[in-house]
Amino acid sequence: MDKVERVLMLFWQLYSGMRVSKATFCFEMDITPRTFDRDIEAIRNFLSDGYLGQEVVFDRMSNTYRMTGSIKKTLTEVEYTAITVILLGSKALRADEMNGLVKSLGKLTERRAEGVKTEISRMLCEYVETVHYNAILKMQWDLFQCIKRKVIIRMQYLNEQGEGEETLVIPCVLFFDSYHYRLRAVELNEGGMEEYYVDRIEAFEIVRNLNLTERRLYFTEKENEGDTEYGKED
Repeated sequence: MDKVERVLMLFWQLYSGMRVSKATFCFEMDITPRTFDRDIEAIRNFLSDGYLGQEVVFDRMSNTYRMTGSIKKTLTEVEYTAITVILLGSKALRADEMNGLVKSLGKLTERRAEGVKTEISRMLCEYVETVHYNAILKMQWDLFQCIKRKVIIRMQYLNEQGEGEETLVIPCVLFFDSYHYRLRAVELNEGGMEEYYVDRIEAFEIVRNLNLTERRLYFTEKENEGDTEYGKED
């Protein structure tokens, strides 16, 4: 992600009413704290020059940055119900995770008629989750960050026999198919591309960042196309 895209993302998060943690944003964008400070200053200058009546302030209580007078974008009822139906149909999450996610979407919806609330509640009560016990939301987010940062991870994984095994992989693609989040990764011991069920990943730890040679081998960045091509399969 280039500087313009990064600053726009930071601006949009602040404008949408989010509280932005410096440490978290730096980790997600793989930038230094000094770069973050420059991005914040650029946004402050833009707001000042535009006389928009808004400013970026630092909240010492929460240790986050926020924009005063920001406008939070809301969903319409049509968008809310459409997204909820898709989520429930995916069966991707545990029941508690699905309930929390749908409730969060509801808070971002401009208005919800009583009939809509009643129907969504009924659908949540009838939701049948895919049989697994791991928390998927946090796991897929952490894996997404590893893909962006281009790292090697040591993964504890349950195979088809339900036995735990440890493997070193380079996470490359996170996707959803047939009711499951899946990770496509390079298995370093075998050297080939493998697919893993995210709900079978019990834990993982980052071993190290890829060096330049490894990045060129496994990741071919096509910045002009906004696309990424991944290493060859054996």
